[in-house]
Amino acid sequence: MPLDQMSYDELPYTCSAMPYAQPDRLATLATLFGMTPPAVATCRVLELGCCDGSNIIATAHQLPQAECWGVDWSAQQIANGQALVKTLGLQNITLKQLNILEIEEDLGQFDYIIAHGIYSWVSAPVQAKIFQICKHHLTPQGVAYISYNTKPGWNVRDILRDMMRYYGAAVDTPKRTEQLKTLLQLIAKTINAEQTAYNQVVHEELTHFAQLPEHFIFKEFLEEEHQPEYFHQFIAKAHSHGLEYLADAFLSTMLVSNFPPTVAEELQVFQSHLIYQEQMMDFLRNRRFRHTLLCHQDTPLNRHLSPAVLNYFYIASSLQPVANMAKPLQQFANAQGSVSTEQPIIQLALQYLSQQWPKAVAFTELVAQIKSHQDDPPSVQEQAILADALFNCYAKGLMDWYTQPPQLISTITTYPQASSLARWQAQHSHRVTNQRSEVVTIENGICLRLLPYLDGTHDQTALLRQLNDWVEQGLLTIHIKHQETGEAINLPAENRQEILEKLLVDALQLIAQTALLVA
Repeated sequence: MPLDQMSYDELPYTCSAMPYAQPDRLATLATLFGMTPPAVATCRVLELGCCDGSNIIATAHQLPQAECWGVDWSAQQIANGQALVKTLGLQNITLKQLNILEIEEDLGQFDYIIAHGIYSWVSAPVQAKIFQICKHHLTPQGVAYISYNTKPGWNVRDILRDMMRYYGAAVDTPKRTEQLKTLLQLIAKTINAEQTAYNQVVHEELTHFAQLPEHFIFKEFLEEEHQPEYFHQFIAKAHSHGLEYLADAFLSTMLVSNFPPTVAEELQVFQSHLIYQEQMMDFLRNRRFRHTLLCHQDTPLNRHLSPAVLNYFYIASSLQPVANMAKPLQQFANAQGSVSTEQPIIQLALQYLSQQWPKAVAFTELVAQIKSHQDDPPSVQEQAILADALFNCYAKGLMDWYTQPPQLISTITTYPQASSLARWQAQHSHRVTNQRSEVVTIENGICLRLLPYLDGTHDQTALLRQLNDWVEQGLLTIHIKHQETGEAINLPAENRQEILEKLLVDALQLIAQTALLVA
């Protein structure tokens, strides 16, 4: 491993749930490429380098019938995770302080193996051990996820890394972070003084650094072990251990169709050799990081993706209709992008999915809903058009598909209930994990205060009383503005009930839309 035990325990790194490294994402992609992956609900999952267990705890919480294991070398991080496991009362997860090199055969077989954020920061023997674990501990139709830093994107970053390590070696450890900030400021001044091609590239990297937390910069640029490599080099190592490239956790990065048409046409030259094609795309994108899925080398795969597989999946889409569009064209958009269509069947489907969000809907249910809104049921040709449109949306990263839908509800019940994990997190932070394994920041103060009380025992009347108590205790302040002037006005006592009722409904709806409610 790169650091001695004491320094590794003291390393200020943080962890969180990762939707792209969850069994449901891995199972969806495996199914898409012709595998029959183990059922997500009852799967066995291993996470290597699990930190404090934030990701694998989210998995165990959402899949109560699954068996989850997390190992990490940091005794302190494992202790923190074990404390949370005990608090939540989870019985299906084991967190263990263990060196990856010490993992032996008796750990058993796993359907999904996850290794996020460790491969590029460990020595060659440990990297080989990660591959060996994936080979020897993965079930026949299992999937392994390994993330790592890649070239060519890291070629420029390695220059900055060398500079930081050289500069940092002459500085006392307690002052190292502060001195590195000074170095970055010096580099920025140099870049601003002279606009060269080199300086422009470095400026882009510094702009990116400014958005990163200090602990991440420490890990990326100061650890002794750091080995970014080209995608084809990583795959060659996987092949040498009997593993095969399945997919990227982000399907959109695999498809040449997401490049401009002229570029996509040129990339088709490599269509008979997937590894060459993806490596060329990495060169064109200057890719820095990859999320690679592996399976056993003898696993039959289907590389001819077809919308016909939609019958196996549930669909979740946050695409919302855009107002003031000229008919018959209708545009739908979300944070990831947009899609426009004149096809009534596609419009009906996207509208229904938007109404159900964040709930995932089976394709058969979607077709049934469309039938109920038309005089004639959709023809086979119309269903094929719909399936093709939904596939294109998924391929562009505009929606999610699942073999097993997330366990959540989008409606407000009499006794609203949020997940126990989110309720605990809301008492300690603004950042909580939702039922889609996403870490979301709760900026609405009422939502954050309400979450710990959404345990299924408080009805909306009780929640309303709680809001009123907070106002009377001065713990919650409601700011009302005049609709015309925008000036602040006092809230009359006789209008408080009405205002609080609306605030409660709005808060609960926001919590539901954030995928935090469970049945």
